[in-house]
Amino acid sequence: MSPPRALPMYFGAAERLLFGWLHRPATPAPGRPGLVICNPFGYEAVCAHRSLRHFAEAAAAAGVATVRFDHDGTGDSAGDDRDPDRVGAWVAGVRHAAAALRAHATVDNLFLLGVRLGVMIAALAALEGEEAAGLIAVAPAISGRLHLRELKALQMALGLGEPPPGAEAPAGGQEAVGFLVTAETREALGKVDLTKLDRAPAPAALILDREDLPTADKWAARLREQGADVDARRVGGYVEMVLDPHKTVVPVEMIASTMAWIQGRAAAAAAATAAATAAPTPAPGPAATPTSEARLHVVDGTDVIERAVFADPARLLFGVLSTPATRAPSGHGILLLNAGAIHRIGPNRLYTVMARRWAALGHTVLRLDITGIGDSPPRPGEPENVVYSPRALEDVAEALAFLQRQPGVGDCRAVGLCSGAYHAFKAAVAGQPVAGVVVINPLTFFWKPGQSLDYPAHRVVGDAERYGKSAADLEKWKKLLRGQVDVRKVAQTLSRHLARRLTDRARDLSRRVGMPWREDLGAELETIADRNVDLRFVFATGDPGLPLLRAQGGSAVPALRGRGQLAIDMIDGPDHTFTPVWSHPQLINVLAVVLDAPTRPSR
Repeated sequence: MSPPRALPMYFGAAERLLFGWLHRPATPAPGRPGLVICNPFGYEAVCAHRSLRHFAEAAAAAGVATVRFDHDGTGDSAGDDRDPDRVGAWVAGVRHAAAALRAHATVDNLFLLGVRLGVMIAALAALEGEEAAGLIAVAPAISGRLHLRELKALQMALGLGEPPPGAEAPAGGQEAVGFLVTAETREALGKVDLTKLDRAPAPAALILDREDLPTADKWAARLREQGADVDARRVGGYVEMVLDPHKTVVPVEMIASTMAWIQGRAAAAAAATAAATAAPTPAPGPAATPTSEARLHVVDGTDVIERAVFADPARLLFGVLSTPATRAPSGHGILLLNAGAIHRIGPNRLYTVMARRWAALGHTVLRLDITGIGDSPPRPGEPENVVYSPRALEDVAEALAFLQRQPGVGDCRAVGLCSGAYHAFKAAVAGQPVAGVVVINPLTFFWKPGQSLDYPAHRVVGDAERYGKSAADLEKWKKLLRGQVDVRKVAQTLSRHLARRLTDRARDLSRRVGMPWREDLGAELETIADRNVDLRFVFATGDPGLPLLRAQGGSAVPALRGRGQLAIDMIDGPDHTFTPVWSHPQLINVLAVVLDAPTRPSR
């Protein structure tokens, strides 16, 4: 029998609510095991989201009641990176999650599963009183100090530039791939070393160490010295589960090993309990329904209400709806669409931050997972984790209809980055009821299923522009003459670019004489403008979307800009997904101006 659908829930201290998912089994396994899943930190948590959902679903199918959740200040939970006592709040959050699991499911044997930094947090929670039958450690971060060094090295490897004039890097903190580790958090983490703990956090541990870079041998030996029953293995799967979200691979072998270990430990505990007492095991009581609404303190003491919602009758489209708690509704609804395969929190958690700020101003904001992404299951017969889903327009239409049914909402705008930009734009082209669209760093305007990413249009345009700039660089010519340049690759790129330019000009000419082609960006731009839909593009300087817009939009782009029907904003310095922390307020400020602008009356 399949387990029931997972339930979204808020739990924990009323003034500091956490968000998570409750996965209840159809029939509990022997020993009635329960599992709390503890996320890694920052970008690893974003990438691992899909795999940890599969861990939880497999656990429920195996009879293990499970909670997976966002640590305090992360994901959909309250707070942010800059709040005080991050480590203490994270440890307390594990205990809140365990309490929520026991409140909504019958659990006799609790297990804690952590990934990377989540292992450290789970171990500390167990030592502080959260009695656990076992600890599952996936690629554990053993030393806080070493983990911080790894985060620093990864940040440096990105090669991000310095902030431009007027933008300031966060003082006193360490950037970690779009997230911030404050000086206080650095100090607290630097004091933690699992090999130096006074006692084992649990009587048994399953350590799933990395095959390529194992780090847990010393900790495993220490746990055995402390009397723990340790099963330490080197298994593959971790690297693949934390690839960029659209590339992640679910670690099937790792999940199966974990479930078998939990079931075995719980069954043994149940047998030992039965042998020690003749009393019958009480039957589980009725399952309580967890709360799906939270009141959060966000900006300058202003509260917002957040609700976990399904935007469609089939309960496929999951999202988080943010609304003002005390301020009168502005009349504006805002739909935030997934950036690639990143779930609804957005890249670097930007969507969560923006939604709460906008709700504090009176807007109604829906952060949506399109079907197959994040926590929205795919439609029947469809695969998951497809970024440019052919069903995305249906998802957007249902989400917009849901938004328009909310109290006080008069008009809606669609906002998205990368693939979310594409889906927002196409919704406007299709005539869906949007008063405006904000298209942030799009990488394509025409996507076909199975389309190769080897030489998509944006790469051809971007490479050709770089080669054009190199033509005026004497050093580049010297490299060419020394044979240090792949002449064949350059020639192929330039020939593709020339062919595309000729095609773009032919398309532009055909539109001018009233014979538009089937895939004509200029015609689509004019269609949106004719409907009086506010159309704005936002680009990071150097992102390939702008030259692509100019090339494929042709004469329509300057014409519409001249008439005030198309706007373009540039933000100097960030990468495609606005990874640098200093760039976050710049993007938020640009969008604040856009979303506060009055809408034009529709025709």
